[in-house]
Amino acid sequence: MTLVATNVAARGLDINDVQLIIQCEPPRDVEAYIHRSGRTGRAGNSGVAVMLYDPRRSNFSKIERESGVKFEHISAPQPADVAKAAGVEAAEIINQISDSVIPAFKAAAEDLLNTSGLSAVELLSKALAKAAGYSEIKS
Repeated sequence: MTLVATNVAARGLDINDVQLIIQCEPPRDVEAYIHRSGRTGRAGNSGVAVMLYDPRRSNFSKIERESGVKFEHISAPQPADVAKAAGVEAAEIINQISDSVIPAFKAAAEDLLNTSGLSAVELLSKALAKAAGYSEIKS
């Protein structure tokens, strides 16, 4: 289940087993941060609260200081990092494909391997990229 809520709607909600809160920007004050983040990790359960912010335009450090919560600061992932994660996911998906498809694609795979000038690992890397939705990675 996915729940998307505005700050106003979130104040009236009491939903069990919320494991993740993503705040798209820091709230204006500490009380609002505590309220938003408190939607997760209730009744002895654990939860994660993530906050996206622009360090040039936010009062993030004030919220951290006044709430007494030590935040873990993580930079946005770089395109290559996202592609690597997508590659791992694509490999897991490929491992779940039935071997029954091999005969239908084997001749094309052998032809590609013989004519491309790339190694099997390089060709498989390109296939994983395509399966993950990539045709190039921009820096």
